[in-house]
Amino acid sequence: MRPNSKYIIIKDRIEIYKDFTYNLLYYIKEYYLDKDTLKLDEDIKNHYNWCFNKVCNEFKLEGIDFSTNDTLREYFYGYYYHQFYRLEKIHEVSHYENFWEKIFEVDENKTKNKNILKVLIEIYQIFDTSITKEKNILVLA
Repeated sequence: MRPNSKYIIIKDRIEIYKDFTYNLLYYIKEYYLDKDTLKLDEDIKNHYNWCFNKVCNEFKLEGIDFSTNDTLREYFYGYYYHQFYRLEKIHEVSHYENFWEKIFEVDENKTKNKNILKVLIEIYQIFDTSITKEKNILVLA
């Protein structure tokens, strides 16, 4: 993020990206077995990819394809690898929900912390590469 840069953030896209992020979180948590079953990196990666692909398939039904966005896949893998799979004690879902809610909250009346804004812009741009590959993806009927 460059100092004094201006970014255009489309609220409808924020909602799509937030939905994707929450769905991924819920699948990771819902289908997580236990530390013993998912202790090897290969098993963690397989579990994560299964969850990521499941969310991508659901979004494809809505006409949005995130499945080829390797940067997005790796971004979330890095986050969940360190903030979920490798933790001694896994947090409740609400912990992650609160984190993502802070990131995706867009309210003109609230000032965002610089670090949170930086994460929002970064993840928005990563998601956006999938949207901009598609033509007329968000056209109103």
